[in-house]
Amino acid sequence: MTRLFPSARAIDEFIARRWLIVGYVALLTGLFWLGNTSSYTKLYYGLMAAPALIALIARPRYWRILLREPVILAFLALATWLLLSLSWTSSEDDPSGLAKRPIYVFMMFAACAIMALKNQRNLLRALRCAAMLASMAALVGLVTFLTEPEQDRMIGTGALSNPLLSSHVFGFFCTYWVAVWLTDRDCPSWFSIIFTIPLLAAVLATGSRTPLMAMALTSFWMIALTGRRAFYLVAAVITVVIACIVLMPEILLQRGLSFRPQLWIDAIRQASDHLWIGHGYGSEFGFDIAELGLTLTDPHNVQLAVLLELGIVGLALWLLMYLLALLRCFSQQRHASLQLASALAVYGLAAGLTEGSNFLSRPNENWFLIWIPLSLIAGISIGLRQEAPRSRNLTKDQLNELLKTARIIEEDGYGVKVAELANGSYLKLFRRKRMISTALWSPKSRRFADNAEQLQSLGVAAPLIDCFVRVPAAKLDGIIYRPLPGDTLRNRWRNLENEEREEGIRQFGAFLGQLHQSGVYFRSIHLGNVLMQPNGRLALIDLADMTIAQHALSFWKRRRNLTHMLRYSEDCHWLTVQHISALISGYAEQCGQPAARKLEQRLRTIKHHAS
Repeated sequence: MTRLFPSARAIDEFIARRWLIVGYVALLTGLFWLGNTSSYTKLYYGLMAAPALIALIARPRYWRILLREPVILAFLALATWLLLSLSWTSSEDDPSGLAKRPIYVFMMFAACAIMALKNQRNLLRALRCAAMLASMAALVGLVTFLTEPEQDRMIGTGALSNPLLSSHVFGFFCTYWVAVWLTDRDCPSWFSIIFTIPLLAAVLATGSRTPLMAMALTSFWMIALTGRRAFYLVAAVITVVIACIVLMPEILLQRGLSFRPQLWIDAIRQASDHLWIGHGYGSEFGFDIAELGLTLTDPHNVQLAVLLELGIVGLALWLLMYLLALLRCFSQQRHASLQLASALAVYGLAAGLTEGSNFLSRPNENWFLIWIPLSLIAGISIGLRQEAPRSRNLTKDQLNELLKTARIIEEDGYGVKVAELANGSYLKLFRRKRMISTALWSPKSRRFADNAEQLQSLGVAAPLIDCFVRVPAAKLDGIIYRPLPGDTLRNRWRNLENEEREEGIRQFGAFLGQLHQSGVYFRSIHLGNVLMQPNGRLALIDLADMTIAQHALSFWKRRRNLTHMLRYSEDCHWLTVQHISALISGYAEQCGQPAARKLEQRLRTIKHHAS
């Protein structure tokens, strides 16, 4: 029988893969081509909020998924407190209109989550497409600004009407392209640089220093996530600042601190009148600047605006929302998408230190500082959670029952570490031995699974994960995985003649070079943790103690990796004495002769010290 109306699944697919994707690009670029912010708000209602609501109705399971995301739960707690504050606010605005604003933001969270659940790559492609269009819009705005000399500061095209607000948007997209340069292995450096230049020029032309300060602070955050390459970014930021001071000192120095300290002191004074609960959402304030003889209404600090309206309670919930978002990004920093999203969130948080007050509004330029980055983090986080292997909670008795029929592979004084289960899969257990440990927010089982997934994406064979295991009563977390077939190189080489071992070590040298060039720093690498599979490929096991960077390893890390690898005397003899030329030959195939020569020098030094 032919359906007269599309099914809920068909509606869901159309919304997630078509309607919302178009809406997301339109939301991110609409300010460049729409005539005013009123049209921009309506565009959001029609292309983002409405389809997200329809999807939530058609697929009630989305509610369960959304309400398990800590960032969204923190936002809902903030929204609840905000709605309560309407009972004591002094705002003259319609309370029903103010009460709708958290719904607009929640629909932004829902829209990003739905897109990420269906196809996270489509969400990221939409963001990249919007960033490319933004760079072109910045170029058009620069040409217009340069051909109209009566403008002192660039504003931009479309609904952009204020250079300060325009700088938020241009800075957002400039940060995006810089983050792409740092995190995306597949995007050529020249590509991201080409799109960064017009946006950086537009930021400078607006005359606003806030985006420059925010991007500088973001670069320090990226050092924690991406390592060495972010130092180049810091150096570039310092170079740009020095160049601006020398060539255009008026941009950074002419306006001094723009009365920010006076504004903030007055804001704190007024906040102290209702310190815990605030004056209420939507309350209006005046800040007297004696030097100007003016009264301003904006504290030029988002966090102070939250404190003024929602008090310490509201500010604590606000900071909790950001803390949960950034902790999620930091704990899952192996995922380039979360690295990128975190850069946008840190940019917005830093920009909010000196600009902004309308922290919960209808869609406008301030959303590029707050809600667009946070919803992107929440959406990607939800997508990753759904892709992750399932998790099983076990009691001590259930674990013991599972181990009764298992073959113990490895154990120590604390108990079983690795066991082969009756069905042929392996159980690997990790114990948290200290009260305070990184395992509290980044369990080793998760690191093992993330590393396995990332190695596979790099073309390196690694175990396939079946599920996570938790034994709360014993402070254990673990992972069940399907083992790879094959034998360790150490066992295999013991049974080979010198000529056959020579060829195997050449292959291992090339494999080691591939790991180093791919940014894989495997602290526990040794010949007992590398498998030779029946198909002739090498694979890694025991993956928890590993970091994977977005760039090739530095020589210092390569040297340190060798030190770990040669702790075993048998391995050391093969690799530094008997077959050193084969190892260096294979390494040179992947890393080139200069890196291979450095490796050889280090190996001979180790050999000398050992002798």
